[in-house]
Amino acid sequence: MTAAVNRTPAIDHSGSNVGRRWTNRLGIAALGLTSVASLLAWVSGLGPFHVWFGLVTLPGAVALILAGRWAGSPKGLATDPELATAIRLGAVAGLIGTLGYDLFRVPFIVFGGLRLFAPIESYGVLALGADTSSAWTDLAGWAYHVSNGVGFGVAYAVVATRRHWAWGVLWAMVLESATVLSPFAQAYSLSGKWGIIAIAYAAHVPFGLALGVIVQRADRWDRHLLEISPRSVWWALALTGSGLFLWHSPLTEDPKVAAGRAVAEGPSAQISEGGLSPEWLHVGVGGCAALHNGDSLRHFLRVGDLETEVAAGATELLCFDDPGVHRIRTTGEPFDGGFVIVDEGFRR
Repeated sequence: MTAAVNRTPAIDHSGSNVGRRWTNRLGIAALGLTSVASLLAWVSGLGPFHVWFGLVTLPGAVALILAGRWAGSPKGLATDPELATAIRLGAVAGLIGTLGYDLFRVPFIVFGGLRLFAPIESYGVLALGADTSSAWTDLAGWAYHVSNGVGFGVAYAVVATRRHWAWGVLWAMVLESATVLSPFAQAYSLSGKWGIIAIAYAAHVPFGLALGVIVQRADRWDRHLLEISPRSVWWALALTGSGLFLWHSPLTEDPKVAAGRAVAEGPSAQISEGGLSPEWLHVGVGGCAALHNGDSLRHFLRVGDLETEVAAGATELLCFDDPGVHRIRTTGEPFDGGFVIVDEGFRR
C-alpha cells in the first residue's frame, strides 16, 4: 500500500514571512505602476517619453510577467498562496475596467464632438519616437493605454484583496486626481476645462467598480477564471491585443497619411476635407512642421490665439516654441484639424 503524497507547499506563518509577503506585494504593485512612469516622467520634463518607455516601462512589464510566474510556482505559493490569484484578478479587472472607462466616454465623443481619445493616440507617437502618427503609433498608443489599465489593476489587487469594493472606486479617483494635479493637465491643455475633467472623473467610476467588485469577490472570480481556462488571463490579453491589431490594421497604410508624410522632410501633413493626415505631428521646441492644403478652398489654421492662412494647394510652415500638446483647428468643426506635440526632448 502506497501512502498519499501531499503536494501542497507548506506555508510559513511566521512574522518574518508576513513582512516578506508585504515586501513582495508592494514590489509587484510598484511594477504595475512602471507602465505609467514614462508618461509621468515626460510631462514632468524628466526626459523623452521613448527613453523612459524603453528603460522603465518595457522592463517593468517583463518583470511583472516574471513575478506572476514566480507567484504561481511552489516557492511563491508557499510564501504567499494568494499572490498569484491577486495578480490574475488585477490583470482581468484592469482589462474590464479599462473597457468600461472607454465605453463610458464614447457618447461624449459621438454626440458631443469631444476628442477624449486623443491623448491615447499621442502616447504611441511618443513611445515610438515618431515625427508623425500612423497606424503603428495608434496601435502602440492603445496598447500602452491598456497596459496602464492592467498595471493599475494589478497594483490595486495585490494590496486590496477582499477589501470592500468602494476602495476600488477610491483608487480610481486617486488616479484621476493625479492626472489633474500633475503636469499632465498642463501638457494636454486640460487646466480649467472643468467639463472634460468632470467626464474623466465620472469615467473612472466604472473602472474603479470593476476593480473593487472583482477583487472583493476574489474567490468567486478566480474560480470562474480557472473554469474557463487555467490560462484565461493570457487568453484575455491575447484577444485584446488581436482586437487592437485588427482595428488599427498597421500592415495597411492609409494613402492620405502617406501623402501627408511626403509633403516635406520631417514632420508634415496634408489638409484633406478639413482634417490633417497624419493627424499627429511631433516636433521639438522651436521645431517646425509643414502643412499642405490639399482642399480646394483656403483654410485658416488656428493654434491657440494664432491664425495662419493657407491658400488652396499651398504649403505653410508652422513653428512652435511652447512645449505641450497643441490643437490645430481648420474649420471649427468638432473633428477638424489635428494635433502637434511640442517636445523638449525630441530631436530630429
